[in-house]
Amino acid sequence: MNLPNADFKTTRLTKDGRQKFDPVFVRGGEEIVFTVLETPTQMSLMRLKVADGSVERFHPQATTTEFEAAFTPDGRYYCFVQSRSNLNLKLVIRDTKQSKDAIFDPGGGFAGMRRPTIAPDGSRVLFSMADAAGQQIYSVNIQGQDRKTLTKSALNHWPAYSPDGKQIAFGSSRDGDFDLYVMDADGSNVRRLTKSPGIDMRPAWSPDGKRLAFTSNRDGNYEVYVIDTVDLSLRERQPLAEREVYGANPRRITRNAERDDFPAWHPDGKRLVMVCERAGRGDLYLCEVG
Repeated sequence: MNLPNADFKTTRLTKDGRQKFDPVFVRGGEEIVFTVLETPTQMSLMRLKVADGSVERFHPQATTTEFEAAFTPDGRYYCFVQSRSNLNLKLVIRDTKQSKDAIFDPGGGFAGMRRPTIAPDGSRVLFSMADAAGQQIYSVNIQGQDRKTLTKSALNHWPAYSPDGKQIAFGSSRDGDFDLYVMDADGSNVRRLTKSPGIDMRPAWSPDGKRLAFTSNRDGNYEVYVIDTVDLSLRERQPLAEREVYGANPRRITRNAERDDFPAWHPDGKRLVMVCERAGRGDLYLCEVG
């Protein structure tokens, strides 16, 4: 079996081989919540207990498709996308302390919001959604209200708050193919992080905010990479038009003929969980990257 580079110790966490997406650590790294294609017509949120490898449904009573869960560090709030009909997706924001849901429903027929993420302080939720100009990144407050538009053109996707909540990493096609960018939390001061052939996508911040893990097919196959984020306080901020690239020292973490994708950091900042495809079967792997 071909696994990620021998330089990186890797542990297989699941063995069922079902199609999986979007793992994220919760409870200080004790558990992983992820999406699985449970039936040919339904995706469900699952919970993996890392210590014993047991897997159970995150919402045992769910009868409709749910996917792409995101959590605040303290676990009070989490959100996920829910399909309530064939042509409509809604954003569910759950307050576990008050056992209360807020629903963001853009209405108007098909609504494809994707990849929600919550600010570390629980104040706002980001997501991407199609509009007349392409696909933009929006934010709403924790009650699912006060929608704000953070990007205005091209295709913009996979927003991710930095650990301090001051920056947002995302993928965008504004300069051609998808590269990674970062902007301030209000949508201003956009800086480019990567410039490579192919697609760079799904950025995930390390807990200290100094690195981003992401997926790229720059070498001909979807693999997981890590890049350093540059300390912007140490260099002059140049406008995007000058094509300044603020990411540095990209490292390829995986190397396999099949797909490696959906990286997410363990709270210790030394390990990544990811979805690795082997012999056509998808499972979660834990990779030590230091």
